[in-house]
Amino acid sequence: MRTRLLLGIWAVLVVAGWVAPRPPRVDLGALRVVVLQSDDWGLEAWFPDEATADVLADLATSVPARLRAYARSGLERADEVTALSESLAAHRDADGLPWIVQANTILRGPSLQGWNPEAGGWPPLHPSGEGSGPYARPGLRAAVDTAIARGVWYPELHGLTHFDLDAYGRARRAGDPMAARSAVHGVLAYDGWTKDSELEDADPERARRIASWAHDAFVARFGRAPVSVIAPDYRWGPEDEAAWAEIGLRVVQAKREQVDSRLRPGSVWGRVRKVWRRWRDRRSGRFTYLDRPARLEPYGSADPSAAQGAREAAEAVRRAWKRGRPGIVSIHRVQLVSFDPEVARAGWSQLAACLRDLEREGPVRLLVDDEVDQLLRRGWSRLRRGRWEVLRNLNPHAVGVGGGEILPGRTVRVRRIPNPGESGMGGRDHRLPPS
Repeated sequence: MRTRLLLGIWAVLVVAGWVAPRPPRVDLGALRVVVLQSDDWGLEAWFPDEATADVLADLATSVPARLRAYARSGLERADEVTALSESLAAHRDADGLPWIVQANTILRGPSLQGWNPEAGGWPPLHPSGEGSGPYARPGLRAAVDTAIARGVWYPELHGLTHFDLDAYGRARRAGDPMAARSAVHGVLAYDGWTKDSELEDADPERARRIASWAHDAFVARFGRAPVSVIAPDYRWGPEDEAAWAEIGLRVVQAKREQVDSRLRPGSVWGRVRKVWRRWRDRRSGRFTYLDRPARLEPYGSADPSAAQGAREAAEAVRRAWKRGRPGIVSIHRVQLVSFDPEVARAGWSQLAACLRDLEREGPVRLLVDDEVDQLLRRGWSRLRRGRWEVLRNLNPHAVGVGGGEILPGRTVRVRRIPNPGESGMGGRDHRLPPS
């Protein structure tokens, strides 16, 4: 009887999804839009260097084999960001713009050395990569700023620290051996640490506090407010979405992969509740929810036909395009930065192979979440991207922007932003190819 009831509820949800009125939307598949969402930039984990990774290798024994690449990766270095930005800048998309990665960024790292856990509270926080601790990365800030200026790097919000600092404090005060041992090396780990994440707690006030801190840290670092967010480890709840709305976020990434332990996702009833909540949240219109149909996570393999490699990712993008959706590709930092150079080379090789595969049928357009959100909400978008201002108009009428206008009918305008002393803006209008 219970099974029939659950199946009935499921059927109602499916039918509701078909017949409920839907807002007008833009066919981004016809534009061959690709978004490269990349998580964990700025995260002071797993290990600060190769030597520490070797000493603390046993900390990763509980990690599934397919994720072991994380144990050979740490906070990015300046030269790694520079090399990646040069590789991206060497390619152009359908609009003549360089390839761009949306770098979902962690803003702060915990200062463990010298912190007294008995005092309570959190360890002091410092800007990621800065300070004198083991994760200090000289030149990283400048390398990221240069990548942003080149138009190949677009930060969005991943979180404050990525860690559950409340759980860590409890572990330290309880004398957890793993916590004490790893802290000597400046590494945050404790028994069960891989099962916790920043937004585990269901307390609305805590959610608002973390969201506000992360927002302010993002603005202080990048000079603009974030538009899009992906929760660490895909773990968040409705209290976090309420907090994100309060700080002005408009896009939530990977809604389909959301984990909320209170829904008991391992049970049938929990899965039904998750589907219902996801459907309800999408219908509210509070956020643009962007799912990730393609995973480019080959974990060290350079073979395009490998599991979660370039071939699978390209096919997933094509399926999204057929449904009129953007082809969003997930490629975590660990795929592009590693203590093992061949892992990083394989990650770039897979990314390039995926985009080349897609370009066999025609050029693609690399956008970021902010542009996708604007196009879906109003049919036109405006984005400052390095040295360019990119304006897109998919409406049948002209749109006035900044004293000028974008021509009607699927037009993109790319304007070069002048350096100090230049007299004006160059630019060009061209129409996007027809559907």
